[in-house]
Amino acid sequence: MSGTTTVGAATVDRLLHRDPVCSVFSGIVASDPTSLLCVTVAHERVDGSRREVFLEWASKLTGLAAHPHLSRCAAAGLTENGRPYLAVGATRRTLADLLTEQGPMPAGQVRALGVALTDALAVYHRAGLIHGTIQPGHILVGPNRLLQLTAYDVTAPVLAASQPPGPYTAPEHLDAAIAGEVAASPAGDVYALATVLYAALGGRLPWIRSGREDAADPLLRAAPVPHIPGVDTELTDFIGAALDPDPRRRPTSFELRDQLTGIDLAGMRAPGTKPAEVASALLPRRGLRPVTVAASTELTPYRPQPVGEGLRPRLRKIATATAGVALTAALVGGAALATYAATNPEAGSMCASSDKLAGRVNAEIGDATVVDTWCSGDDFVAATVDRPGGSGGDGEATERLVWRIEGEQLIPVTDCAETTLPESIAEFLECGP
Repeated sequence: MSGTTTVGAATVDRLLHRDPVCSVFSGIVASDPTSLLCVTVAHERVDGSRREVFLEWASKLTGLAAHPHLSRCAAAGLTENGRPYLAVGATRRTLADLLTEQGPMPAGQVRALGVALTDALAVYHRAGLIHGTIQPGHILVGPNRLLQLTAYDVTAPVLAASQPPGPYTAPEHLDAAIAGEVAASPAGDVYALATVLYAALGGRLPWIRSGREDAADPLLRAAPVPHIPGVDTELTDFIGAALDPDPRRRPTSFELRDQLTGIDLAGMRAPGTKPAEVASALLPRRGLRPVTVAASTELTPYRPQPVGEGLRPRLRKIATATAGVALTAALVGGAALATYAATNPEAGSMCASSDKLAGRVNAEIGDATVVDTWCSGDDFVAATVDRPGGSGGDGEATERLVWRIEGEQLIPVTDCAETTLPESIAEFLECGP
């Protein structure tokens, strides 16, 4: 983006992602210009009760007591034209990166990580907030290598996002995830955090078999969680209890913190050699990549193609023994992106229909006119477009645009540095030898 643009209290300078509900930028706030922020901005203006619901949520988030293992919320509110935004501290590395590079953590580190994050989660729950999408890609490596929970926007009013069922989805929320609905609860947060700890130890969950993810299989979800070879059995017993398929039998975040604190790691270990790698299905395959844009038009209201009701997730109220603060249907304004981790579902359906492909490209290019569009296999979309205001501002500028297909999302490809570009795409972008 040439120059900078103000979003509420934040100044943004680079677009990271855009979808039909929100745009995600990197940015800063004037009070702390040295700290990197991730700024999520809704495309939809809100008023009335939806405005009040968002502002109440934002007040709770900004009013959280400072905690070393919660990513700082620098600002949250409404832009001048009434669109909700959220600015949260960001880093370029996550727990997912650490586990990918270094493999499973020692039991003592995992116990310490569990104590730190359950304490942070207890603060979050005490404020009447629900996270809804705890996973390694949403735990940042912050200052002094402190690990910090982030990605607060996934269950935020107006920014609420439905996520496909995955290994971190609590069993009671699987039906909602399959239906494209948003569901979250404190018990679901405990389940997801316990899954993170089990993954960090190198554990293999029953619903992750032979590298194949069976995350939505209710029978596998009911299977006992096994001990991990070479790991203290008391530690995995407590983690397994937090993975109970019945949310009423799980400990609260407060209780799990106290349980982990009291563990004696000199106890019995499960027989066998400790795993050397973290299960790949428990780690995100790709995070957000910065997108270079040439104008500030990304902050104008987004104009997606018409979509059916099935693509606008609804919110499901979840009542459990620990769900003291259930989300309500008034929170939903559409789907948003979890700001730091995204899975890479199977591609292909977008290219099967020329009408669907043209519609998706039109939804990405704003005021431009499509000249030509085509797919390279099932992984990339290329388009030639004419954009108003070419040289001198009077004509049209022709651009060559490329996106990587990730499920139903198009992720812009902005340079030739990506090593997986097929030859046809590299030639289209005029990449050098």
